[in-house]
Parts: sequence; structure tokens; C-alpha cells
Amino acid sequence: MGQQTNKIQKRRRRLDYIERKKVKAKAAAVTKPAKKKAAPKKAAAAAAE
Repeated sequence: MGQQTNKIQKRRRRLDYIERKKVKAKAAAVTKPAKKKAAPKKAAAAAAE
């Protein structure tokens, strides 16, 4: 039947991809700060005048 190297390469490539994806997701979760909304104050002040 011959060597089945392509199957092994595909599997290894997929495992590497999944590992990179996990590391990227973990890094994004740690460094992502909470967003604060401060802009509406100007609109409210302009509407009051």
C-alpha cells in the first residue's frame, strides 16, 4: 500500500494550528482591558444647552 505520510503530516499540521489558536486566545483574554464609555457626556451636555 505504501507510506501514509500525508495523513500524518495533515494531523500534525492541524494539531500545531489548534495549539497556536489556543495560545492566541489565552493571550487575548489576558491583555484585553474593559472598555469604558466616556463619550456620551459631551452629547448630554450639548443637548442640555
